[in-house]
Amino acid sequence: MSKKGDDFLWQCKSNYIKGITPSNPDFYTDEDYLKVIDIGLQYINAGEVKEFSFFLRESQYFVPLWAAHIILQYGNPDKEIEEECISTIREYANHPINEKIAREESNWLISNAL
Repeated sequence: MSKKGDDFLWQCKSNYIKGITPSNPDFYTDEDYLKVIDIGLQYINAGEVKEFSFFLRESQYFVPLWAAHIILQYGNPDKEIEEECISTIREYANHPINEKIAREESNWLISNAL
């Protein structure tokens, strides 16, 4: 894995521990929130959306959720990746254990008419 891949995973873990989530507007200007976005943008700006989409298959620290949001917001994905991103967000919106993340993601889906 590349350094930026490692950086992305570590930043997702750090944000998870700090309670920073992708769809909570309270964090949109937080330094750690912006760090994970910046790492995702490194992939996107290098034309590596497909490579970045591999993070959708991770399972810890909201890694797939961060990747899905970053790809949808900044990445101009093809239809297949777009559908995988939306599916990932819908899964978190129906999270049976973490009500906070389910509420945030449900609100995000509603506000984006998905």
